[in-house]
Amino acid sequence: MDDLARRYLLLGLRMGRLVPGFIDSYVGPGELAEAVRSEDEPLPQDLHDEGLRLTEVVEALPAESDAQRRRRRWFAGQLTAIRTQAREAAGEEIAFLDLCDQLFGLRVTPVPDAELRSARDRLDAALPGRGSIAERMAAARERLRVPDDQTLEALAASAARFRDVTRRDFALPDDEGIDWAAARDQPWGASARFLGRGRTRVEINLSLPRDVPVIAYLASHEAYPGHHAEHISKERTLIRDAGLGEATLRTMNTPEGVLAEGGADVAREVVMGDWELEDELRRIGRSIGIDADWPAIVAVSGAAFALAGAVGNAAIMLHHDELPEAEVRDWLAEVNPALPELTAHAMRILRDPTNRTYAFTYREGARLIRPWLALQGQTTGFARLLTEQLSPGVLIDDLAEADVAAAPR
Repeated sequence: MDDLARRYLLLGLRMGRLVPGFIDSYVGPGELAEAVRSEDEPLPQDLHDEGLRLTEVVEALPAESDAQRRRRRWFAGQLTAIRTQAREAAGEEIAFLDLCDQLFGLRVTPVPDAELRSARDRLDAALPGRGSIAERMAAARERLRVPDDQTLEALAASAARFRDVTRRDFALPDDEGIDWAAARDQPWGASARFLGRGRTRVEINLSLPRDVPVIAYLASHEAYPGHHAEHISKERTLIRDAGLGEATLRTMNTPEGVLAEGGADVAREVVMGDWELEDELRRIGRSIGIDADWPAIVAVSGAAFALAGAVGNAAIMLHHDELPEAEVRDWLAEVNPALPELTAHAMRILRDPTNRTYAFTYREGARLIRPWLALQGQTTGFARLLTEQLSPGVLIDDLAEADVAAAPR
């Protein structure tokens, strides 16, 4: 790796000591991690200043090829996010939406009320039975609930099928695999930590309820063609082939998280249409002795998934508008009818220092990626997400250029 990558890794590893949860995974040189562990705790100002120095280095990088320009853009976004987190760690107050803007390289916006009402209406129409949406949603989830002792086996089996359909369109290394593990009482539903050499450890939070559609979602989001597929693809293309040492560090609350989570959220759509998802849910259900009207369940899941963006609105209400937590919780429970424990979990996420902003990466990433995939071609575009050093700014520029080209003259 070059000196820039080495200095970036040291900066990121030091940020990991200063900001809990900053490092998602690290598979770079062990001696760098050991050196940082042996140091005194870093000072936020020192890390901010090193981020500025590295920004000057990045601005002087060559930009003759597309890959070089992408690298410059990637570093610029990552370093802005790191400097911002250092400023916050030093005690500087940054307005919540400005904070998100600087962390992710795009402007965070709430889900429009009309979009939430539409999703809620679709959910109401798709749910069977009588009673309130919340009552019928709870009943549907209970009928489709996957027991704790069958969760990991069901996930591994579903991920294997998603792996098969992913390999139809995308080249994955042969020497790869996933280590599935259970976790409890975490401020997340699942976590995919890359271990290097083609392996990812995926932990599932068994403290949250899981139904059959959630199993399929986790299999595609955390495994194929989601996080694990991205990890192993970039290990080959960025780390081994291109020698980009910076790719050995994956970080939270930076622009790379927007594309990682947004890409994982649209992953299922890329390799499996709704009618194929019906078959997958049927197979998962059959394995644990559950039968249902699977086309209706796909419709329910799609509407519920669209309502998940309300968590971002709740974050804005809580941290930007500074509304009382009880008022935000009641609003979220009303707008997004889910089991009480899921609403409570969402509020826990919004209180967590890392996840209160990271919660935006899912919707904002998917909202950016979907039109970009339509522009690129779904398979071609998603292959780029899996293998190239992209950043939100690159996608935003591509979409803006397409709009200009399509404008009447």
